[in-house]
Amino acid sequence: MINLARRNFIKNVGFVGAATLFCGSMAAQSTLGNFSILENDEDNILAPFSKITFFDAFLLDQSLADCYKKSILNWEKIGYACSGNYCFSSSDGLLKMFPMHLQTEAAGKVDDVLLCFGKDSDGSWKSVRSLSGFDLEAITVAMRDLNIYRNKVNLSHYLFPAPTQKLNPYGYDTRKGSISLQTNLAAEHTVTKIIIKEGTSIVYQKEIISKHNFAADSFVA
Repeated sequence: MINLARRNFIKNVGFVGAATLFCGSMAAQSTLGNFSILENDEDNILAPFSKITFFDAFLLDQSLADCYKKSILNWEKIGYACSGNYCFSSSDGLLKMFPMHLQTEAAGKVDDVLLCFGKDSDGSWKSVRSLSGFDLEAITVAMRDLNIYRNKVNLSHYLFPAPTQKLNPYGYDTRKGSISLQTNLAAEHTVTKIIIKEGTSIVYQKEIISKHNFAADSFVA
């Protein structure tokens, strides 16, 4: 039997190249592993951001509240739920990131996602990017590799979305340049390719084999 929660996960997270990979369609029936948004250890990718409650985030900004409520509807339809009553905010308050997770009774937590919202110059909020568990895993590896530069630059300005975005189906703009994130799901190894640019210059690129296994044992022609 096809696990609809997993099928929706594959369909909605937006992995690049999924159509090529699936060769028709592929139904996952085994666990993707237990993703986790890291907050409390040396790989804390969210350390540069303030953690604030929904109350504080929405109290004086109805535009953000409206944008958030509208954006989470489709996620909730496929089984995602808020990971708490808090979000992460950039120091200037122009980027807010809300964690959600997908959990099933059979497999436990399947995915973490950060829903990212940016504030335009006119004061309105827009959804700028959703970062899946595979995206967050790649960003964590990149931050670890680039950690030697942490005293010279703000790494979050190279790794997380800028508040405003140009259309880019393969990644997103950062405050310092852009990121490309392409994940190819496979039965044996899921690989995410990350490319970080400052302007037009590549400053980091790597193909990361995920620690989270994606297994598929049902193929549909």
